[in-house]
Amino acid sequence: MGEDDSDMIVQFELFPSRTLLLCLVEGVTNAAELRQEVLKQKFEASFIDAAMVADLFHLQAAANKALYASSKDALTTHGIHTELIFCLLGGRSISNALSSFGIADTSKALIVAIFDANPETMTQVISSIKGSPAAMSRLKEHTDTERIKKVYKIGGDELKAPGVTISDCAVSRIAVRDSM
Repeated sequence: MGEDDSDMIVQFELFPSRTLLLCLVEGVTNAAELRQEVLKQKFEASFIDAAMVADLFHLQAAANKALYASSKDALTTHGIHTELIFCLLGGRSISNALSSFGIADTSKALIVAIFDANPETMTQVISSIKGSPAAMSRLKEHTDTERIKKVYKIGGDELKAPGVTISDCAVSRIAVRDSM
């Protein structure tokens, strides 16, 4: 972890040799510029709109799916970092996934995710962002529950069941995508 505790390393039980380094960046002022650089594939990283991530479990579910696809040489996208964003969607459209979960020109908070990276790599990527790294524990402050409900089509009585969260509903869609 970084000195300011803004970096988080996620380890995977099913993929013990793989890690995911995460950093939440708040107050982003150059999202449009970053998005153009992402489209040019300047970074080996995922730039995820923090508003579209319910919690760490939601992100871990997508990361596990991306690692599984990678382990089977069955990526749907051109690389594992794009696959992570694709796996956040409970559907099959890469462009819908990128427009719903990837960096947008108006993104104010981002999650930067890099598989199998060291903190120096994250520091290099973060140096391109005009914003402030923050602890991942602040993610919920940026989550847009209504946008998440809309993208995953969560409604009705689904959230009324005891103990069910928006994250549970999103992860359910991620999990069943390939079986439908």
